[in-house]
Amino acid sequence: MKSTLSGSLLGVNVAGLRLRNPTALASGILGYTADSLLSVVESGAGAVVTKSVGVKPRLGYANPTVVQAKCGLINAMGLPNAGIDEYAGEISYSKTLLNVPLVVSVFGYSAEDYAQVAEKAVKAGADAVELNVSCPHVKQTGSEIGQNPRLLAEAVGRLGRQ
Repeated sequence: MKSTLSGSLLGVNVAGLRLRNPTALASGILGYTADSLLSVVESGAGAVVTKSVGVKPRLGYANPTVVQAKCGLINAMGLPNAGIDEYAGEISYSKTLLNVPLVVSVFGYSAEDYAQVAEKAVKAGADAVELNVSCPHVKQTGSEIGQNPRLLAEAVGRLGRQ
């Protein structure tokens, strides 16, 4: 007899990815290393999303970048990352540890940037990519693209031609 909490009852299909349950780590401060992603999977996540990565390394903002408020945590990281060429190794290593879909969050300053990072992420083993078009803290990327229908369509369309 199957448990009512078995993966077969909670499993979902999201954009072609099979998740054993409908929970996923959102892109953010926990999704930078294979070990942190594995910890989230071991806690029960059905998928994990990495911290956003771009074409080139970026330091992000100086600490403190996360503060506690009554309503939870507020963060402004500034998109710190090693750049996709360096991070591709972490993606590949993550795939050796994880038994759930790995989604790589990508950002860029142009449609070409998004496409370049996404292509390298998929070659490294990403099961899917997420376009970060909502970061409000870094100029000329994130929400500035997500709030502009022409720029957003250009970025999404460029990936569709990969």
